[in-house]
Amino acid sequence: MKKVQTLERGQPLTRTTNRPGAIGGHLRQTVLHVIVLFFAVISVAPFIWMIFGSFKAYKELVSSTALLPHVWTVNNYNEIITRVNFLTAMRNSVISAVSTTVSVMLTSSLCGYVFAKYRFPGKEILFTILLSTLMVPFSVVLVPLYIFISDLGLSDKLAGIIVPGLWSTFGIFLMRQFMEGIPLELLDAARVDGVNEWQRFRYMTIPLLSHTLLLVVVLGVIGSLQVYTSPTVLTQGGPGTSTFVYNMLIVQTGFTNFRFGVAAAAALLQFVVIFVISMIQLKLLRPKWSY
Repeated sequence: MKKVQTLERGQPLTRTTNRPGAIGGHLRQTVLHVIVLFFAVISVAPFIWMIFGSFKAYKELVSSTALLPHVWTVNNYNEIITRVNFLTAMRNSVISAVSTTVSVMLTSSLCGYVFAKYRFPGKEILFTILLSTLMVPFSVVLVPLYIFISDLGLSDKLAGIIVPGLWSTFGIFLMRQFMEGIPLELLDAARVDGVNEWQRFRYMTIPLLSHTLLLVVVLGVIGSLQVYTSPTVLTQGGPGTSTFVYNMLIVQTGFTNFRFGVAAAAALLQFVVIFVISMIQLKLLRPKWSY
């Protein structure tokens, strides 16, 4: 006959975790956390070095292995801001980012609406072909794209950077997937009330997708600010020209002039801009979250 253990009032109920299985589970979790922490430190280490390196003088940066600067200085920031090409690079990057983001927002929402709410022959095949382009590396289409930009006469103009980013396959896919969740009956009721196609799209569909549009805008801005291959390969402009963007300024400063501290400062300034944009997105989305 088994003996049942009873607890007096006020006596805490404790669980014994001395079983071999429980100990093995805790050990596996500890090892897993240590591995994840190790790779996290490796991933963050270059960013931390960039932060502290931007406050080091050039001689200390190339001669000392210490993480923290012996003498803190902001000369790197002063040098990058006062450079002749700084304003040109910032202006070109802003124009490119705004142009491509607005175009991606329009093309993604319109194409996503068509693929989600319209029926026409070959729609699924066309959408599959469109998605398959996501698997094609950019290096594969680089040469044809360069020939296309050259034939348009845009190889030495800022438009040569903007044109390849006027649409986004991922943006179309994202908008289409979210528009699939909008009830078709809602749009049919509007059609019965005499609302035309553009009004249904503008006044009914777009307000329901404000969060998705915000995500597309943020991804578009961040992607435009990080572009480097297109301005370098697809154009023939140099420093101070209409095709000189901010990332080219960073690479030129770090790997041509070997001013690593100045390049770190320039990269950190770009990170601050991207971080602020991401925080604005979270601020706009958070009041609508349900959890």
